[in-house]
Order: sequence, then structure tokens, then C-alpha cells
Amino acid sequence: MSSTQPTTIISEEAIKSVLPPTLYRLTEALPKTELDVIIREARACEDALEKEIELLERDIGIDCNKKRKLNDDGNDNDTASDNKSSPEQLVEPSIAIPLLPTPYQPGGGAINYLEDVQQILGTDFSPPDRYFTVSALLGRLRIPLKLPATTSAAAAAAASAAAASSGTTVPKSKKEEMEAEKKAKQLRLSFEKQQALLTLDQNDIYHQEHTETTTLLALWKRISSHRTSAVFRKPVNPLEAPGYQERILFPIDLSLIRKMIVCRMIKSYAGFHRCVGLICHNCVKFNGRESDYSALTRDFEDNVDEKVLEAVRNAAAAAAAAAAKAAAESKAVAATATDGAAGAAAAAPPVAGAAAAAGTSGAA
Repeated sequence: MSSTQPTTIISEEAIKSVLPPTLYRLTEALPKTELDVIIREARACEDALEKEIELLERDIGIDCNKKRKLNDDGNDNDTASDNKSSPEQLVEPSIAIPLLPTPYQPGGGAINYLEDVQQILGTDFSPPDRYFTVSALLGRLRIPLKLPATTSAAAAAAASAAAASSGTTVPKSKKEEMEAEKKAKQLRLSFEKQQALLTLDQNDIYHQEHTETTTLLALWKRISSHRTSAVFRKPVNPLEAPGYQERILFPIDLSLIRKMIVCRMIKSYAGFHRCVGLICHNCVKFNGRESDYSALTRDFEDNVDEKVLEAVRNAAAAAAAAAAKAAAESKAVAATATDGAAGAAAAAPPVAGAAAAAGTSGAA
């Protein structure tokens, strides 16, 4: 591809505009109890982040009291803050996670933030890592919405990329140009997919209930046979995943989804899509947003989204083709009827003329 035809750049404002509706879309599959947990954890997490940001600002000389006064003069932040739930109101699973600082440990107590600037700067983790549902929601975001990797993960990725490129003979400037073009194209395609997913909810075909199970079972088979679905085909064994039952309130897997299709509990693409979304939520919630399993989950969900979008597009095309065929057949029937009427009309005058002639001779 020539450098004179660059890929369209997606603006940061455009990306930010689809983030809130995307987060909302990701919660649609979740049971109300899980949503309640997300709300309480998000408020506790926000409170912890605000305290750590205040510590960092104070360390670099920002007057937090003056900043808070400016905010208070401009809006009712105090009222919103008073409505936040405190960490003590949460019922957190008592599960220790290696490497997490004590305040970030689930059930670690009322202090859910780091109180030392050097600790904040020296860890790859943050308050969202303590709250599983918040971490799960953020961990399902994909390019271009995906959060930046942690410091160590980013360094490892950079080292891996440097090692992979060490044996190439492409000139540096050309290589950088190709990589930039590739990233821009990937960003654009991913952004367009996110936009398409957001419009699904307004699509009647997406919500239409199927009168039989064949179509949904075929979609299930295409997804279940994909390489990324292997770990999701059967229920998680609690003996192999200690703490799973305590942390995951609504376990689900692909085998259960198939049973739900067969017994008509799932009747539409939307119902199928949301149940698979719960599988993804559970996996990221249990394993953490930066784990290998969560990376696999993002690939799995990306494939699921693509297959659902494809199924809806194909169904819409089939419906349009059927409608066009019906319209053509109706037009052909109307044309045949018109031709028949015209033929009958053409044959009528001689009969009328003969009758008239007969009447004339009778009168004579």
C-alpha cells in the first residue's frame, strides 16, 4: 500500500465518545445482583483513586484544598461524594492474591489505597485490581478502548517487539511507516466494529425470536469450534480453581448455553450474545484483567462479536432478498392479471359489435 494513501486516523474524541455506551453494553448481560456489586465496588474504587491522586498531586506541589474549593464553587461534588458507598459496606470475598499490596487485597480492610507516594509509583497495580467486578468490566475492553498495559507488561511487550524485529532487513524508516499504517488500520477496523456493536440493540433482527433452534445452534457450533473457546466449553471445576464459587456468583459455560438454546430459554441473537458475555465477564473477574486467561477472553469475545455481527448481517440480507423476491412475484402476478384483463378487453369489441348488428337488423 502506498504511503500516499494513509489510513483514516480515528480521533481521541471519537474513541472517548463510544466508551460510555460500550461499558453500558458490556453490563447488559449481567444479572441485577452483579450490577449492584459493580455499583458498590465502583464507588469504593473511585474513592480510593481520588485519595491516591490527591497524594500524588500534593507530592508535586498542587494545592489540593484550593483545587477542591474551585470544584465546590462550580458544582455539587460534595453531594455526589456523600452518596458514595464506603469500602466497609462491601461484602468482599476473602481471597488473597499474590503480589497485590495489602490495601489492594480483597477484604483488606477500610484502607483500600496506598498511603505512600513511592508505593503508588512502585507498583503495577491500582485500586481497580482489588475490586473484581470493576476489573472485569475494564478488562473486557478491546482496542481502541483497551486500557494501557501495566508498566511491567508494557516493558515486556516492548522487549519482545525489539527482539522480533532484530533480524529484519527492512530500513527503519520504512518499517516504522509500515507499522504505523498497520496500527492505524487495525484501530480503524476495531473502532468500526465497536460502532457496529453499539447499533445492534436497535436492530430488530438481533432481538427477533427464532421459531426453531437450528439457526442459533449453528451459530453456537461456529463459536464453540473456534480455537479460543476451548476453556469455555465446560463448567469450571471448583477443585481446580480454588475460590471460584466464592467469587463467581453466576457460573455459565458454552455447554450450558447450548442446553438453554435447546430448551428455548435462549430464542434470539441478543439472548445468545448476552449469555456469552457473562462467560467473558466471569473469566476476567476471576483471573484478573492482565492475566493470560483474560487476554484469551478478549480474543474469544472478539470472535463472538464478529460471528454475531455476521449472523445478523446475513439474516438481514436474506430478509431483504426474500422481500425483494416477494415484491417481484407480486409484481409479476399483477402484470399477468393486467395482461389477462387487457386480452379480455381486446376480445370484447367484436362481441359487442355483433350484438349491435343483431339489434339493428331486428329493428329493421
